[in-house]
Amino acid sequence: MNLVDDVLLPGSLWCIMLSMGLSLTVDDFRRVFVNRRGLFVGVGSMLVVPPLIGLALALLFAPTPALAVGFVLLATCPGGMLSNLMTDIARGDLALSIALTLLVSLIYIAIVPFYAYLALLHFMDVSQQIEVPLAGFVGGIIGITLVPAGLGLLVRAYWPALAMKAKDVIKTVATAVLVGAFVVILVGQVAVLRQNFWTLFWMTLGMNLLVVAAVIGVTRITRLNRGESIAVCIEHMIRQEGTAIFIAVTIVGSREMSLPMIMNTPVALVICIAFVTAVRRYLARSSATAETAA
Repeated sequence: MNLVDDVLLPGSLWCIMLSMGLSLTVDDFRRVFVNRRGLFVGVGSMLVVPPLIGLALALLFAPTPALAVGFVLLATCPGGMLSNLMTDIARGDLALSIALTLLVSLIYIAIVPFYAYLALLHFMDVSQQIEVPLAGFVGGIIGITLVPAGLGLLVRAYWPALAMKAKDVIKTVATAVLVGAFVVILVGQVAVLRQNFWTLFWMTLGMNLLVVAAVIGVTRITRLNRGESIAVCIEHMIRQEGTAIFIAVTIVGSREMSLPMIMNTPVALVICIAFVTAVRRYLARSSATAETAA
């Protein structure tokens, strides 16, 4: 048994999903459907725009089949919890951001096994084919996502005081272990990363910029307000790479496949910080102009 691939990575991710469940209440699920227009636009674009762009880049530029599958996994990731914080800092619609993260994550649990399985079948040729039974594939993902999140939700419902005390500690420790697992995986793939660094960098940078440009266009066409547009755009930048890395490393058994997700984490974060900074400066200028006019 490999300590990182078989214990630390899935264990830390399981605990993070548990902590997410501990943070959820039934009211959170009700709120998902409060702002329907922004929600439908955000969910629809998350399920269509990044997967199409990621698949196109994988087909055109991925240097190896494993990295191509990795890009498909990256492109289908839902928004990460950090997107909620970034939306709040950018003065976007926080309720919509939380609803998008929650709903797309639930949809992701249902569809990612099929996205990933089809990507494996398409990109891995006969000599490289990785045999992964579909039932075990789906079961493994549900076991690491839906089960701990559901358990956390039950604990929050019946023992709220315990949930509130435990969630931050569990999340902090699990995140630290997860980052450590990422570092070990990255060190083990230094040769592959060195050989394909610039290709991976430009592909992840290109994917993020193309996705953001496309989503800005979508929010304008659908006439979302400013807060909704900010929330939807940020949701497309910050992604849940942890689950995709778990699929690549633990279920499929390919550390190389996880490199696009590891590369994307700092690239997307820098882009998101730049976006948030630009939005805040724009809002500050708009506020100053309005005060001057008054």
